Amino acid sequence: MLKVLILGANGFIGKHLVEELSVKENVEITVFGRTAANDFNGKVRLIQGNFENAADLQKALPGQDVVYHLISQTLPSSSWDKTLFEIEKNLIPTLKLIDIAAACGVGKICFASSGGTVYGQQENIANEESPTAPFSPHGIIKRTIESFLQYALCNHQINYDIYRISNVYGEGQDTQKGLGFINTALENIIDNKPVVIFGDGKNLRDYIYVRDAARLLSLSVTKKLDDSDIYNVSSNRSISLNELVTLMKKVLEIDFEVEYVPDRVSDNHKVVLDNAKIINNFPNVSLVSLEEGIKNTYNFLKKQREF
Repeated sequence: MLKVLILGANGFIGKHLVEELSVKENVEITVFGRTAANDFNGKVRLIQGNFENAADLQKALPGQDVVYHLISQTLPSSSWDKTLFEIEKNLIPTLKLIDIAAACGVGKICFASSGGTVYGQQENIANEESPTAPFSPHGIIKRTIESFLQYALCNHQINYDIYRISNVYGEGQDTQKGLGFINTALENIIDNKPVVIFGDGKNLRDYIYVRDAARLLSLSVTKKLDDSDIYNVSSNRSISLNELVTLMKKVLEIDFEVEYVPDRVSDNHKVVLDNAKIINNFPNVSLVSLEEGIKNTYNFLKKQREF
């Protein structure tokens, strides 16, 4: 039985990852967070704690084979002028996590990195061998954590899987945190508000449906523990924001107002990721199309509004 601990299980991707792993017979799941999570019919154990509290982590890590680190306490926009905040909230707690995991004999740490920030401004589609050049504090710390995980392999013999995730959307995203163009746009459409675009709408994004992202992250429980790697988690489809709103109008058969506001300096103008490496590990997987994902998310949000 593989023992798996998920940090950030109540988050957007975390909830779907718990659901994905809970149907696997050879996996015993423990979730760590400040609040109780869905126990999926008693298959999931909860340890309540604060990620920044080392004593809480010391309660959760003993006996675990694989640890998913999905916690990020900042956004690219929120930490743009707050470099120390990035270090205090994300880097330092993660370094403590690595040290405690080493002392507890954890076999692997799986880290949710950011495909939209660690590569920086790329001219071409980025694969895992592409140079990284993050320009935001958020991306710099994500890339720094990746490097510390590579150091942990050398120094503590803890393996890692690093997932550089593109723009995730779908059921259950909390748009109040300032992330999620698709979900935010769909909420505005339902509420008869204009869809807001930062900049001229030419920024390119790679959007992946959250259930697909969770399925791809589940790769770590099917691999050998003594294997470390880096994977892009993406749809392999780039689309501009202008093209995306046109697609939404077509898919939903709804017309709506689009409002353009000044660009944000923290935004990456081009996020185009090659997902061939991770998809090769899932030969039978079929990713949800952007059209279908938009429909699913819209119907989910509309049903939420009705209740």
